[in-house]
Amino acid sequence: MEWKGVRCLRGVEGVCWCGYLWVAVCMGDTAFVVVYSRDSKYSAYVVVAAVESTLRSVDVYMLRWDRDIDVVERVARLGNRYRRVVVGFPILTPQVLYVAHLVRLLRRYVPRAILVAGGPHATGDPLGTLTKLGFDVVVYGEGEDTVVEMLNEVDGGGDYRVCGTAYMDGDKLVVKKRSGCVDLDRYPPYPYWRELFCPIEIMRGCVSACRFCQVSYMFGRPRYRSIERVVEYAEIMWSRGLRDLRFIAPNSFAYGSADGIRPNVSTVLELLERLRSRASRYGGRIFFGSFPSEVRPDSVVEDLVRELRKLVDNKRVIIGAQSGSNRVLKAIHRGHTIEDVFEATEILLRYGFSVDIDFIFGLPGETREDIEATIKAMERLAMMGAKIHAHTFIPLPGTPFDSAPPGRVDPEVRKVVAKLIGLGKAYGEWIEQEKLAQMIHDLRAKRMVYTRREWASRARFLYC
Repeated sequence: MEWKGVRCLRGVEGVCWCGYLWVAVCMGDTAFVVVYSRDSKYSAYVVVAAVESTLRSVDVYMLRWDRDIDVVERVARLGNRYRRVVVGFPILTPQVLYVAHLVRLLRRYVPRAILVAGGPHATGDPLGTLTKLGFDVVVYGEGEDTVVEMLNEVDGGGDYRVCGTAYMDGDKLVVKKRSGCVDLDRYPPYPYWRELFCPIEIMRGCVSACRFCQVSYMFGRPRYRSIERVVEYAEIMWSRGLRDLRFIAPNSFAYGSADGIRPNVSTVLELLERLRSRASRYGGRIFFGSFPSEVRPDSVVEDLVRELRKLVDNKRVIIGAQSGSNRVLKAIHRGHTIEDVFEATEILLRYGFSVDIDFIFGLPGETREDIEATIKAMERLAMMGAKIHAHTFIPLPGTPFDSAPPGRVDPEVRKVVAKLIGLGKAYGEWIEQEKLAQMIHDLRAKRMVYTRREWASRARFLYC
């Protein structure tokens, strides 16, 4: 809704505040309800931003299931007020049991609602998401273009099974794959008009195709949000009183590069220089190459790091090593060596950065020699002054390793990591991740989750 040039939020009962006036909100025929949790809020913000910046005829609601205890009741009330209700869930694999519970309740109390699943779990296992969790349709891959097209069709009385979705046709899984990729510049990175912000996604997709990671298999080759758009949305965030600017990228140092691995130094520096000039106006801070992103070791080059220290506020950079064994690194398709990790760490330390190194324990196919190589690498890096960020392998749906056994942390690795934690040289959620890996393995054994090989054998792929 627009009133005297000021956009008013749809999907708010009664009235809403538009600048300096309270204005009545017109209710539409279609409601889109995004049901999410704290762990999936970034995905929810991205989808809401895409829909509200594109469609004016659809009213959008956001409900957090880990905070709003009356989610089903509130959706049911919307079902009584709207001709069409679409309920979307961005799903992570550890959430599937609770999501299945919510879907059962929604089926009972809001039978007319169209239930849509998205996120990494839905793309990794569309068959299980449809047949075991009970959804009508899956958003397969990137969400923005597909959700916008779907809601536009539904609002006009059309079919929700648009390009970019997966659905059941009898006992056959149909996957309609989009041939193109989302243009990140087309949509805002967050719905700032709702005063909701998150790290700006500056890069999506990855060419590395690591066998344990979902990114390449969901998003394909890398592409980037333009410098102009990144600066624009950073300034909006700073102008609203937020101070710290962070980014989402599978490899921050590769922003603007041709392959997503080797850095385009001039482009990265141009981005950071333009952000630095704006940050000073607002007292803003820039965090690049740190949480919630990381950098590949083979993207760390001296020409970039030398200038980086002058432009960013973070003193810590996260490097993805994953293993200390070159044999394992080759087997998991990392495309770098442990020597690259040592060299990258040395460069970053030389220019005043602290360094965290990601390692994944219990990777498929590890031998005793591989485990010992990882222990030696961690000890050497800790002696250099780096900190170990410890993880346990999780067999994520849709990856080449989705049928592998759950990660188990070797007893000797446990001792070494415990010692490093005591010295303040290691940290991480590796113990909790070991439990999650077992949980996903159990879900697979109970046929709540399917591997890609299992569901692809029952799928008919269409390309659009």
